[in-house]
Amino acid sequence: MAVFLGWTYVLLPPACWAVLVRTRGVGTAVAVVLAGLAVVPVGLERGWFHSGAAAESEAGYPLATGLVVLVGTLAERRARGPRTPGGRGLPVTAAAVVTAVHALFGLVIALLYQLAVHEPYSPDRAEFSLPAGLAVERDSGADPNCALRYCVRELTIGSPEGLSGAEVGRRVRERLAADGWRPGPDGTLRRRHGWLLDKRVTVVRLDERERGAVVELIGPDRYSQP
Repeated sequence: MAVFLGWTYVLLPPACWAVLVRTRGVGTAVAVVLAGLAVVPVGLERGWFHSGAAAESEAGYPLATGLVVLVGTLAERRARGPRTPGGRGLPVTAAAVVTAVHALFGLVIALLYQLAVHEPYSPDRAEFSLPAGLAVERDSGADPNCALRYCVRELTIGSPEGLSGAEVGRRVRERLAADGWRPGPDGTLRRRHGWLLDKRVTVVRLDERERGAVVELIGPDRYSQP
């Protein structure tokens, strides 16, 4: 059911535009833009890329697509004039209403994020950038058994060149600092997981070994400080 609703959420704007479209030129241009916008929520959901603005992308998708459809409709109206009454009156009206409701749904999502985004989460591997010359030898993957206040993803970092754990740790810290991670309590590094709507913070705990290091990516709830 969740998969069906997710695809409906993504494909609704292109489907509505397919009903509203009247010209080849504007129709194709709008369809291409809608397809590009649809890649964003799909890519974030499937882990093709990571973005700190994931919440904003999800909430903004129906608003952005609704605006694109509106601009396309106005462009076609200017090129071909107002629609004339015909057999497609009901489907066109329904598509216009659904597009408007879908756009308003984005505002509801933004409000819900403020109320609901506080649970612990399993950090995405893409949140952690690895310095050149180092490699992830083991990745525990998404945490299926999150604790009460946080989820942990463990990465074992090694060096093909045989660097010491201290050197590996130094390089990792330098890279994270360059990526905007800031020092936290107990030697941790922290960075905002999201942007405006999702204010949770991802935490990195680094444990140096004789060869290499173990990195814990921690996704706490909004109120915890691991």
